[in-house]
Amino acid sequence: MLGTGLVSEFVEQMYAYREYLKQSVTRDLRKRYKRSFLGYLWSMLHPLFMMLILAVVFANIMKSGMKDYAVFLFTGMLPWVYFNSTTQGCLGTIRANASLMDHVSVPKYIFPLSIAWSNLVNFFLSLVPLVIVMLALGRGLPLASLGLPLVLLPMFFFTVGISLLFAVSNVFFEDTQHLVGVVMQALYYLCPVLYSREMLPEWLVPYVTLNPMFGVIEQMRGMYYEGAMPDVQSYCFNLLGSYLVLVIGLWVFKRADEKFIYFV
Repeated sequence: MLGTGLVSEFVEQMYAYREYLKQSVTRDLRKRYKRSFLGYLWSMLHPLFMMLILAVVFANIMKSGMKDYAVFLFTGMLPWVYFNSTTQGCLGTIRANASLMDHVSVPKYIFPLSIAWSNLVNFFLSLVPLVIVMLALGRGLPLASLGLPLVLLPMFFFTVGISLLFAVSNVFFEDTQHLVGVVMQALYYLCPVLYSREMLPEWLVPYVTLNPMFGVIEQMRGMYYEGAMPDVQSYCFNLLGSYLVLVIGLWVFKRADEKFIYFV
């Protein structure tokens, strides 16, 4: 398969430097919640507060007739928050770690990768308030929710691929951080976080579903909100798209790797 060598090397390096990744993730989480009274609880409370605000606005003020809209919204928010926070968090990782590159012998993509893993920890912590909301609404936890790892794979592939592309672009073009803010805002409304695909014009659906995050959000929502496992065909299509984005990200990063030192 296309890019198998790049991805296999990526997985091998990730395993080889797993101890460094563990230390980096731990350091990042400690730094993030340093001097915070609630500490890791913020990982659960932040998405919960955002969900409550949006649920009130859309379910009551804007009169969305969807049943248990809070669960519908929460299941869409979690993958999006992971994607958004990781891609934006990885923007400046190469510049921020420039001084370490000459002293620590690790692949340079380990730096953005550590952000992806630390945000994955936050993702799992954010599942706790989702489950609490579901139980509070009397929905229970569907058996299909055990299929979560299936969704995590394309979500991780796509997020890391885009993060590597943004990290490389930010080394050579400092305006990238401003452009990314605009792009992410547009992508937010093109992902089914606040709505379902049934609310979109039919002509638009084939285009927006090319975005792997669209599929990731739908599949997670299907498991937790509808209690259904992903359709095999649509899942494989989404996984393939995410895999290709990861391959492109790794290829671009590898080509630019040796030039970083001249720009940071």
